[in-house]
Amino acid sequence: MDTPGTHLVVDMLYDFIDGTLACAHAAEAVDKSIEYINAHPGQKVLYVCDCHPKDHCSFRENGGIWPVHCVQDTRGGAIHEAYYTRIENPENRPSGNNIFYKGRKKELEEYSGRNAVNNQGKTISECCSGTVAISGIATEYCIKETVLALYEQGFKITLLQDALAYVELRGHQQTLAELGKIVTVE
Repeated sequence: MDTPGTHLVVDMLYDFIDGTLACAHAAEAVDKSIEYINAHPGQKVLYVCDCHPKDHCSFRENGGIWPVHCVQDTRGGAIHEAYYTRIENPENRPSGNNIFYKGRKKELEEYSGRNAVNNQGKTISECCSGTVAISGIATEYCIKETVLALYEQGFKITLLQDALAYVELRGHQQTLAELGKIVTVE
């Protein structure tokens, strides 16, 4: 594959790695994502982060289907520290303008990262180039919806299969098979 212009790191957050919604293959996905970033140091890296208020509609206690997760200003909502310490090119580490937040409105469930915004109010789709590589969590939900939304906007997408974590293996495999019909899975 040609090196894409942008690498999206989706929801590599502690609650999805070792917290309330810990996903399968999460630690390995972090490692593989960082390996890919270090192998492509000139590629722009953007981070999509679930970031909920304490009373978010997706939480079971508020009628949703998920346990409380990724609450703003908690460890569970933080990007894994390895992205700050193991990425060789400092420009590819999470900081300021390359961190995009979704799920901030308490009444809105938001799996796709397409409309996530950074501290300047720009969205992911405004900041991506025409080709995008994606790593992150969880294949069946936020990865799938982000891929579909960006594909609809005309982006050429490569899913980094070894750098994905998932809720359930069968759902992960089904989602990869489905998405593999419209994007590159490697």
